[in-house]
Amino acid sequence: MPILKTQSGVPTWPAGIVGSLAHHDTVAAAAIAEKKIIGALGIDIEPNEPLPGGLIDLVATSREQGMYDSRLLQRRDLFVLKEAVYKACFPLCNEILEFQDVEIDINSNTGYVKKINCTFSIDLYNSKNVVGLAYQKGTDQR
Repeated sequence: MPILKTQSGVPTWPAGIVGSLAHHDTVAAAAIAEKKIIGALGIDIEPNEPLPGGLIDLVATSREQGMYDSRLLQRRDLFVLKEAVYKACFPLCNEILEFQDVEIDINSNTGYVKKINCTFSIDLYNSKNVVGLAYQKGTDQR
């Protein structure tokens, strides 16, 4: 069955399914799961290249800038993880988030959205691309 989009661009998944889509110029990624196992899910993918100049202050909170060295901050890791958290969070709260609204703790594999007091598990994969995944367990996995 085709995956349609809402007016805001959010995919409409079949009943009982959560999912997320991402792409850049040369590759696409998808993540899907049963909602009873994974209650919220987001994925993002970017080329494994440094962030364009001047974006660290936009993407990283002051706390994150104190937690991570400049090498990590110049990578796209935080960017893709925050995008993945946004994609997992939006269907739950229907609220637009800015990069500064999401706090990433790579050491504990969590992404936290303070304005709605919500925590997501995160995973990061690096190869030719940087892939970020954010999720919450479903009702059968608590």
